[in-house]
Amino acid sequence: MPRPLILSWLQHDIHAAAVRWSLRADGIDALWCGSLADPALAPMSLHCDSDGGLRMGGALDAAGIGAVWYRRPRDPEEFPRAHPGDAPFLRGEWGRFLRNVHALADEGGARLWVNRPAAATIAENKLVQLRAAHRCGLRFPPTLVSHDPAEIRAFVRRHGRVVYKPFLTHTWQDAESGRMFSTYARIVEAQMLEDDASLLQCPGIYQAYVDKRCDLRVTVVGERFFPARLRSQHSDGFVDWRVRQAVQGLQAEPGELSAGDADKLRALMRELGLAFGCIDLAVDGDGQAHFLEVNQAGQFLFVEHLVPQLPLLRAMSAMLAQGRADYSLDAAAPLSYADYLASEEHAQWWAQASEGLKDRSPAAAGITLE
Repeated sequence: MPRPLILSWLQHDIHAAAVRWSLRADGIDALWCGSLADPALAPMSLHCDSDGGLRMGGALDAAGIGAVWYRRPRDPEEFPRAHPGDAPFLRGEWGRFLRNVHALADEGGARLWVNRPAAATIAENKLVQLRAAHRCGLRFPPTLVSHDPAEIRAFVRRHGRVVYKPFLTHTWQDAESGRMFSTYARIVEAQMLEDDASLLQCPGIYQAYVDKRCDLRVTVVGERFFPARLRSQHSDGFVDWRVRQAVQGLQAEPGELSAGDADKLRALMRELGLAFGCIDLAVDGDGQAHFLEVNQAGQFLFVEHLVPQLPLLRAMSAMLAQGRADYSLDAAAPLSYADYLASEEHAQWWAQASEGLKDRSPAAAGITLE
């Protein structure tokens, strides 16, 4: 029987650990590797000739791998048996080889990719998402991406209250105090626009503020949508709920999507070529949902932790086990994230993960709230 393959270089990736546990409890032994170059996989070969065209063999053998969760892979970086001077060459060659493999993912057999590498890479671009949202008829706030001081100031004047967002959340540690700082969305204040040099130094995403009554986090697992309504107890979490998520300042409950919004989000996922994604919507006082972004490799277990009624772990496990976006949820073992947290396997994982995270910043450890 084909096995699911989980590609994540993070040994402390609780999502990979929980899904592998859930699959094993269902009698399925998933592979967990850092990349397609992992020694645990068979060596890869690509054949191409004028008679047969392209053929792929090895790690992605159609008979052995039924679904690939392309979560957070990383190219190989260390080569213990090689001369140190050869490492840059080896990194480059492996990177180029894997780019070819990823670009040809559909040639390796009729398997499910969550998500296909090419689609995942393109979908990471915020403006590509907004272009797709526009094509699908979704409502979203006016947006400027720029490092031009004049354009930024004009945008703020036009829209009044504006939110600044980085392309990717970044965390760093103050060397003297040890305090951790992160870049999250925040309201643009007048003093932030005073210095041309500061604005020119780094491009940013500027969006008209949505006066919202709540956030809607929609986890899309194949053809199923799992919406959760998020609220924060803190004013600084209301612009970006991730600010307080780690300190239990977040409240959540099952959410609802209108039929029209669900159809448009389904069209968005098709437009982007994604089988999985975490979609963030802002719901205004009139109950209208505004699309903000979709994270194609987003975190979802914290949502099930807050809203146990949403069977997200079971859904992901079922999709990978069956290798289909139209999976049967009933065919998967009725296991929850709470069951995993109470398991001996989680206790062992946590002991190893917490040891590995000592003296490492969240950024270095790969921990972000997305």
